[in-house]
Amino acid sequence: MEINQRNFRKEHLAIRNAMLPGEVAEKSSAIVKRLLQSEWYKDTKEIFAYYPLGNEVDCHALFLQAWADGKRIALPRTKEENQMDFFYIDSLKQLEEGTFHVMEPVRGSEKADPLQQPVIVPGSVFGRDGSRYGYGKGYYDRFFAKYPRVRRYAVCYEHQLEETLPTDQHDIYMHDIYTEREVIQCFWGSEALLES
Repeated sequence: MEINQRNFRKEHLAIRNAMLPGEVAEKSSAIVKRLLQSEWYKDTKEIFAYYPLGNEVDCHALFLQAWADGKRIALPRTKEENQMDFFYIDSLKQLEEGTFHVMEPVRGSEKADPLQQPVIVPGSVFGRDGSRYGYGKGYYDRFFAKYPRVRRYAVCYEHQLEETLPTDQHDIYMHDIYTEREVIQCFWGSEALLES
């Protein structure tokens, strides 16, 4: 299982790392547009998101529009034992470099209380059934196991998709997946929504 996961990650990350800046910007813009057009975006008052590293889907435009619409944005800060919490930011100036060179909310930021907020989720590769591989540290799996009622919306490029992925018991499935071409409503996501 672990070998398969490493191979999937390595293969898909190599493709993503080879993307040119213009391609990242164009596809990220299309993905953000789909997020902004969603029903959940209209209804939510706050969004848990992430700051992009490298060629991850760039959600800056989502932050700016959400702030303009009077919504709150919270980004993760990592802590010991591969855990993370989310903290509110009001501008991109309230960030500092954290673990793995990822930009995180500055120390002293207001901690967000996870209820049923939408969480925008990055990853290395996704299955169309909602399965996900991150980067091997398990931050998001642990967070979602602790707060199962938050809504999990993955963002990725079309080339990061497989039909399905071999998963372990601790792996958490996404509700929906947003790419530059489509929005995939995942079967596992529907089940999770009904159970929550």
